[in-house]
Amino acid sequence: MSELQILLIVLGGFIIAGVVAYNWMQERKLRDYISEEFITPKKDILVEEFYVDTDALIDKEFEGDARKGEILSRLNEDDSKKEPLLNEGALVDIGTDFPEPTAGIVDSKKNTQTEAVASVKDRVTEGELKVKKNPPNIQVHKNILPPELHPTASSSLPGEVHSQIDLTAFLYPSKTMDGSALYSLMNSTLKGANMFVALHGLDDTGQWHTIDSSPKEGTSYKQVACSLQLADRRGPVPKPELNKFQFAIETVGLELNSHVEWQGKKDPAQRAVDLDKFCMDVDQLVSVHLMQGNAPIHGTKFKGLAETNGMALNQGKFSYFDSTSTDIPQFVLINVDKQQFTAEGLRNNIVLGATFQIEIPKIKNCEQAFNAMIVIAQKMANSIGARMVDDNQKPLNDLQIEKIRQQLKVIHATMVARGVMPGSAISQRLFN
Repeated sequence: MSELQILLIVLGGFIIAGVVAYNWMQERKLRDYISEEFITPKKDILVEEFYVDTDALIDKEFEGDARKGEILSRLNEDDSKKEPLLNEGALVDIGTDFPEPTAGIVDSKKNTQTEAVASVKDRVTEGELKVKKNPPNIQVHKNILPPELHPTASSSLPGEVHSQIDLTAFLYPSKTMDGSALYSLMNSTLKGANMFVALHGLDDTGQWHTIDSSPKEGTSYKQVACSLQLADRRGPVPKPELNKFQFAIETVGLELNSHVEWQGKKDPAQRAVDLDKFCMDVDQLVSVHLMQGNAPIHGTKFKGLAETNGMALNQGKFSYFDSTSTDIPQFVLINVDKQQFTAEGLRNNIVLGATFQIEIPKIKNCEQAFNAMIVIAQKMANSIGARMVDDNQKPLNDLQIEKIRQQLKVIHATMVARGVMPGSAISQRLFN
């Protein structure tokens, strides 16, 4: 072997060693960089206790309010008078028998088991949820707004109107006002406006009456309330629409020789934006998915199980009502492929999957509805061999169920702090 060949071999060895050393140094540098940049989470909310800080919710809603302390005390005072719905500290143990749910959730004569799995479609990030030990029971059923947010005693609002979601103007005529003439005038002034406007008249006995499209002839009122809903699921009322409404009310006031008094000191456009943000925070949907397992789900058996558990087929979906409400279902069961359920279709076809759903702000007690829903969902899943999964088709465990229960408490407390009670007529209107 010549000296040139030996020199080339040695040179090649040095090159290879240099490449290996360079790669090792680059890999180590990258590993150190990743270690420095990676932030280890302090807590895992799926394995640690998860509680709700209802005090923080009130602090945020009434920041700078002198009566914040009174609001908190009234909220906690009302909590102490109510019996807890469930053992809040207990987690659902999958694979075990469960006690019968609270009265009013499902028929107590039926033998039921519960195993909780569910998911939430919402617009609230987990980062907004606070943590606190020993959360109070927050089943509150009264308005806790400070007095300054309520209308004055001399201009009390009609029962269908809410100071937090409506922009209201009172008209004080120089003489009694005819309801038919007022309705016609308002209808012509606001013609073509895409807004929810309500008219109420106060009679001589001090009773408010709705002035609708068919007002009673000869009915006169000494005071009138004209209200505009500031937001709904479509978003806040645009500022041009607000200006149009305000101009229309002032025009009607001049036409009828009436003094106009507006309720609320804050800018209506900002009130509409704030109300829309509140709606986005609480307008959430809880879902429990039943998906076909190893065996097909026969439509006839599926329909029989749904009806056996107190659900009725109506308008393409199964609805569950409790004894306290026959108008608004506590939850519904819809077809997973968005096709409507029909008696004929269920008789002749199989079901690929179905979804239980609760519209949280429209239910008076969403936690009870949630408990009833998972009891029925688990019973049906066991009977038809279905899988219960989340929106990503992944099974959920008992810890996630408890987490959802805590989220329900957050939403309830947020609505209470705003003065919009879950399941009330005002809530139904706001989230329609």
